[in-house]
Amino acid sequence: MKKLDISTWNRKNHFNFYKDFTDPCFNICSNIDVTSAVKLAKQNNKSIFLTLLFLSNKATNDTNAFKLRLDEHQQVWIIDKINPSVTILREDDTFNFCYFRQNDNLNDFIEQSEIARDLSLKEQPLSPETFEKEDYAEQIFYSVIPWLNFTSFKHAFNINGADVPLIVFGKIHPQGEKLMMPVSVQMHHALADAIDIAKYKQRFQRHINMLDFRLM
Repeated sequence: MKKLDISTWNRKNHFNFYKDFTDPCFNICSNIDVTSAVKLAKQNNKSIFLTLLFLSNKATNDTNAFKLRLDEHQQVWIIDKINPSVTILREDDTFNFCYFRQNDNLNDFIEQSEIARDLSLKEQPLSPETFEKEDYAEQIFYSVIPWLNFTSFKHAFNINGADVPLIVFGKIHPQGEKLMMPVSVQMHHALADAIDIAKYKQRFQRHINMLDFRLM
């Protein structure tokens, strides 16, 4: 992790404009074509969700704005590597948070994530121990709503942690011959602009299109 020199940052004026907003976050929703990822995951008997999560988190690590975080003094820091934190549905229809580790190998990521998921399901949901485990600055928060093909999304908001990007996957649904999935992305406007979300989604789509389990 290293400190960003705001004085030489090309977004210095944008940062200063947005950093003190009462609600500084913006959200963009759009569909991603997940046809090839769903097909290949099924063919290889792999989790569709974990496959998409791996590719999405790879895209966030490729996009600098998703690695920016604010400290309590409103200094900007650049995180070395991002890990996904995901909501996991429990049998009683409540949820818990589950912390995964990014891995350059898809098969290893899926195997390790399935172990972490099973452990999370055995814990008391949202217990103090859950939040003490991890440094939130190194995470991106993911939610999954596989029942809804949404076109907009509003998160519960707390200014503490507003610098952490929030990503939501929605229902995979047919559109012509393709399978599409809505993806919502929320970011702090002092740290990012719409073009950064566009870059992430373009990279996510490219990773999906290039997916080959034989190379993973």
